[in-house]
Amino acid sequence: MKESCIIFGGAGFIGSHIAEDLLKNGIRVTVFDKLNASKRNVDHILNEIDFIEGDFNNEVDISKALKGKNFAVHLVSSTVPATSNLNTFYDVESNLISSLHLFEKCVEYKVKRLIFISSGGTVYGNPVKLPISEKHPTDPTSSYGIIKLAIEKYLYLYKVLKGLDYKILRFANPYGERQNPFLTQGLVAHLLYKIKNGESLEIWGDGKVIRDYFYIKDGARSIFKAINDKSTNSIYNISSGKGHSINQILDRFRKVLKLDFDVKYLPGRKFDVKSNILDNKLAKKYLKWEPEHSFNEGLKNTWRFYLDNE
Repeated sequence: MKESCIIFGGAGFIGSHIAEDLLKNGIRVTVFDKLNASKRNVDHILNEIDFIEGDFNNEVDISKALKGKNFAVHLVSSTVPATSNLNTFYDVESNLISSLHLFEKCVEYKVKRLIFISSGGTVYGNPVKLPISEKHPTDPTSSYGIIKLAIEKYLYLYKVLKGLDYKILRFANPYGERQNPFLTQGLVAHLLYKIKNGESLEIWGDGKVIRDYFYIKDGARSIFKAINDKSTNSIYNISSGKGHSINQILDRFRKVLKLDFDVKYLPGRKFDVKSNILDNKLAKKYLKWEPEHSFNEGLKNTWRFYLDNE
């Protein structure tokens, strides 16, 4: 009998790549997503997975979906960093409380392990030291990061009180095929889509903000590794371990992809951390995971996808 895994939020950009990778590794995959969710990202594997529509805030829906599953991946978030501070109450109600219900049900149905995809880009806040290791202080400057961190802390509590086994993967900034170019998250996809449509680019600040970008197919491989991790580590950074400023990315667009475009610089945003580069040594050592694609390779694959798809 195959092991089974349910991916909450699995029809999205990250979830669809995780589903692909788990299938390749012989895992029976169920994707759970909101009512009337687009299946576009998983169309090519629909006949290989189970697809469940439901409300992540509804305990009954969560119960039905979890029944008989060996593992669970938690990817659901109703907010993004750029707008989470505008309605902190909603952030707590829709993300933290629903996560606690999920933990309760995981305990009830004896799920072997829960994998939580956290945010390495926001939970640490302004870095004291670069690259940022898992032991770095956590002082988020957005509600989004605070909620991610709170979920992490509650996972630890559920392990202590109720024996819930978990692994936390703090993702840096993923990019790649199928990323939604219309969201405020996902700089690479957003900019490439604008270039494809002949629009000028608008950049917040001076373009010197540095982030750690990794190719999504590399990141997706970390979930299967985490499912099988035998170490005592609970938290891993998943990243390239390298930083690129926005200006450097624009330069890659010009030199690697041979693109031409106009750029307009706007005033900077207060919540933007100046530099975020994650140390991925722990994942390399214990998960036996590391990025396999260079930034240029991932960029070419991403651009090819947007050229081939409307």
